[in-house]
Amino acid sequence: MLGMLLKIAALVIAAQYGVRFFSWLFRKQQRVYFLSPMRQFKMVFWSLLSFWLGGTMLGMLLRDQNVTPLERGIAIGLGTVLFLFALPTLLVHFQYWRHERENALELEKETQTALLLQPGGRYLLNQQLIREITQTVCPSKRFFWSSYQYLTITLTNGQQVKITSLLIDLEQLKALWPRVPYHTKTKWVCFL
Repeated sequence: MLGMLLKIAALVIAAQYGVRFFSWLFRKQQRVYFLSPMRQFKMVFWSLLSFWLGGTMLGMLLRDQNVTPLERGIAIGLGTVLFLFALPTLLVHFQYWRHERENALELEKETQTALLLQPGGRYLLNQQLIREITQTVCPSKRFFWSSYQYLTITLTNGQQVKITSLLIDLEQLKALWPRVPYHTKTKWVCFL
């Protein structure tokens, strides 16, 4: 069983380099943003892998009855930890996907505007129409879910719109409006 755990670790290391290579290969600057499969895959890959590895380790205990107590303890401990790290990320990803699945965002860098298209309406976003921006972030950059964050943009008419990191890199969006008041809010897991 220890040999199987080492093979799984080698697979994880190889997968990490594969994901980095493919994300570098398909990276390009664009003007219109919507939920792209590559961006979703890149954000949820480690959680899905962790979920699968946790299930594999716990499943090996059910199939193999000749495990030592040390191997059983390692499999139960690692399987549980992997499940606990993957579950919040998968829940946040599903929530962001539900929020952004029908949205589109078009950026105009020359005029520093963005057009947000949602089923509930169209929002033209520029410095004159935005009262403030609040970014909700995770306190640590080490967890799987730390790349999930969102902006709450408060408009001058009192409306609020939310744009998640699943749709666009939020730093790219914030760079359009450097003079708008900006606040940061911290949550352990950035649920909407």
